Amino acid sequence: MVEVRNNVNINSSNAAQNSAALESRFAEVKNKQGFLGTIWNEVKEATNTGVSESDCESMLLKYKKGEVSFDEAIEYINSYEQKQDSMSDLGANIITGIGAIALATAAAGSGPIGWAFALAKGAPIGAAIKSLVKFVDRATNNTKNDEFDMKQIAKDAISGAVTGTASAVSSGVGIGIKAGKIGVSVSNGIKCGAECGAIAGATSYITDTALDKDKYFNIQDLVKNTAVSTFVSGTVGGVVGAGMYGLSSNVGKETSKTLTRTIVDDSTASSSRKVLGEAERSAMAIA
Repeated sequence: MVEVRNNVNINSSNAAQNSAALESRFAEVKNKQGFLGTIWNEVKEATNTGVSESDCESMLLKYKKGEVSFDEAIEYINSYEQKQDSMSDLGANIITGIGAIALATAAAGSGPIGWAFALAKGAPIGAAIKSLVKFVDRATNNTKNDEFDMKQIAKDAISGAVTGTASAVSSGVGIGIKAGKIGVSVSNGIKCGAECGAIAGATSYITDTALDKDKYFNIQDLVKNTAVSTFVSGTVGGVVGAGMYGLSSNVGKETSKTLTRTIVDDSTASSSRKVLGEAERSAMAIA
């Protein structure tokens, strides 16, 4: 009997066919990996952390030997794909955030960047950078012509616009550092993180339901997605705020930063928020 499980056809009476189906699924996942996924996989291979291609190959061998079930093997491969996709998107978001911060800060000249300026400058910069990065990522994989997927390009542009805006806006953490009040740095970090998370969560859900024919809008799901994203980004924002305060050598001092120093500091904080946010989502098993 043939049935479909995890989008893979399996035959309960033919182990060889099932093994071939697993290998085909794994090949599909590998072929999707562009330069971002390849770099991340090489890091995992070198450090022996996380699920890598070698681990998936070992799992396939275990299935052939009868040491694991079909479900265990396919779940392992699907988990590898999901983690690769998440980390590739994280890499693209970090690049997008740094680019938006650098160009928006240069345009602002001096002083904190508010939401209006961040939207005006960070959104188009972020949309352009993430669209380009993800286009190149798809162009460097082994899946033919998927770089020209217009739906994916639209998603990347929208996501990049949000990432660019949220990265460029000033968090207000520096106010607490200047005043010598860690509570101000933490609270401002939480506030900015929560605002950014709410915008990102809502936009991500609306974009998915608008562009994916198999996903349908539900107000409860929108509220849940927005609330989870707000919580994750808010808590991470507070942690980064405390960290920036603790690591600063200018607590309680009136200082003026060079443009380069401002970009470096803000990029470090922004990238840290993204990495910690992904770690928190993973720890909480949030997709």
